[in-house]
Amino acid sequence: MTCNSCENNFQGYQTIVVSIQKSGSDALIYVQNQGRNIVMIRRILLCYTTTGGWGMLYLRPPPDGISWTYPSAFLETGITALYYKLTASNAKIVQAQAEYVEIDGRSRSCPMDF
Repeated sequence: MTCNSCENNFQGYQTIVVSIQKSGSDALIYVQNQGRNIVMIRRILLCYTTTGGWGMLYLRPPPDGISWTYPSAFLETGITALYYKLTASNAKIVQAQAEYVEIDGRSRSCPMDF
């Protein structure tokens, strides 16, 4: 999704980037992990406006109430995945944001000769 040049530049510094692509009358919500660490996405807020009003969806990992299509709450480094398809035939604006926890703790074993 192209916002504007400033927003696109800011997204380059974020671990998670949420983008929306239009496909016919559907809005496809993608999430990309461009950081160094795995992330656990807790919720995606999906807001849309129509000629008659607006709506908000609170998407959560499966099997929660309104769940996204990606099969996990965890998103590995370098992955871009389709999370939700909103049928938006009368939508004017669609916007989304993700709430996530970045998992950065690591422990290692010493090497063992075999």
